[in-house]
Amino acid sequence: MNQDPAQPLLAVRGLEFAFGGRRVLDVGQLRIARGEAILLVGDNGSGKTTLLKILAGLLVAARGEFTCLGTTMAPRAAARFCRGRHVYLHQSPYMFDGTVEENIAYGLRQRGRDSAQQRIEIRDMLAWAELGHLVHRPARQLSTGEKQRVALTRARILAPSLLLLDEITANMDADSRRRTHTMIADLRRAGSSVVFATHDHASLEALCDQRLELAGGQLVDVPLTAGADVIPLRRDGVTTEPR
Repeated sequence: MNQDPAQPLLAVRGLEFAFGGRRVLDVGQLRIARGEAILLVGDNGSGKTTLLKILAGLLVAARGEFTCLGTTMAPRAAARFCRGRHVYLHQSPYMFDGTVEENIAYGLRQRGRDSAQQRIEIRDMLAWAELGHLVHRPARQLSTGEKQRVALTRARILAPSLLLLDEITANMDADSRRRTHTMIADLRRAGSSVVFATHDHASLEALCDQRLELAGGQLVDVPLTAGADVIPLRRDGVTTEPR
């Protein structure tokens, strides 16, 4: 596998996905650099969640060329490669039965960490997320914002190369949103790339390097400055300047 740091983490060309006979996505190109944060916006039903799940390896595109760390793959092989390396988080994260500590330990157990190493890593991560006071709390009793922070911590401890966040700041109060933004900025500094699918784009733009919009199943590049014209991304890799 090519590990050249100049290579994008992930590049996709000609991605297509259909559901119930209707084409949901027809994405000419998408490129995600290492450590980059992308804001993904679009109306309800525009395909944001579907695209995130494809990039996480949870859905398989009907067509498309995927280049993962410099190696080109067909959709099914790309899904196998991305699953586990790329982490998808929904706005209503699933909490396992048990405490906050046990939820965060889940991924470490799957990777064979011994108990002593688990405890060290978990306590470090809880301090990072400002959740140390909730270590023994049943995870399903937490507030929405606390559950999201636990889910982010559970993802962070596995060091994902790409974090795919689906409306995770929805229904959060201002303090939970601030803490979550801080955690995401720290994830980027640790080397993870991030894609946000959100309606809360005004508060997230400062965290992001580019803003993409899904419309009619296609991606367009929208400048982060408010009121700028839309720049469509074509399959040939050339942008079309606004008139």
